[in-house]
Amino acid sequence: MSRKLYTPSLLLALAVAFVAGATLTEFSGGRAQGQAAEVESERILVHGYGNANSSEQPPGHQFTLIAANAPNRAFKVVPPGKTFILTDMVYNARGVKQNLTVNLANGRLTPEIKEKPFTADILLQTYLKPGEGTETHLCTGYVIPSGHSVMAWTNAGLEPDQWVQVAVTGYLIDERRR
Repeated sequence: MSRKLYTPSLLLALAVAFVAGATLTEFSGGRAQGQAAEVESERILVHGYGNANSSEQPPGHQFTLIAANAPNRAFKVVPPGKTFILTDMVYNARGVKQNLTVNLANGRLTPEIKEKPFTADILLQTYLKPGEGTETHLCTGYVIPSGHSVMAWTNAGLEPDQWVQVAVTGYLIDERRR
C-alpha cells in the first residue's frame, strides 16, 4: 500500500518543483533583462577617427567622434555632462616607412594658458612597423571626461609626414553614472 502512494507523491513533488523553478527563472530573468535594457539605453555608441603624424609634436590632433544617435553632428571634445568610454582602437600604418610608437591620449587643449597650452595623459602606446595594422580591444575601457578629447602623436626623431590612421569605438554615458 505504501508503495502505491510513493509514486504519485513523487510525481506530484516533481511537478511542484518544476512549476516553482520555472516561475522563479521567469521572474528573475525578466528583471535581469529589464536591467540590461536600461543600462544599454543609457549608452550611446560612438565611432571616431584621427591620426598620428610624425611631423607633429604632442598633443597631435584631436579625434573626430560621431555618436550613433546624431550621425550629422561630429564632435572633437566630449560634450558637457557626458563621459566617453574608449573601448576599441584600430591602427593602420600603411604610409609608414620606419618603426614607430603611437601615443593615444586623453587630452585637453588650454590655449588660454600660454605656459601650458595642452594637457595630455597617455592612455596607451602602440608599437608599429611599416605597413602594419593592429587592433586593441579593451574589456573595460578608458574614461575620457567631458571637456577632454582623444588625441594621438608619434615618438620623436622620425622622418616627417608618416601617418598612422586610428579608428576608435566606444560609448557615451552620463557623467553622473560613472
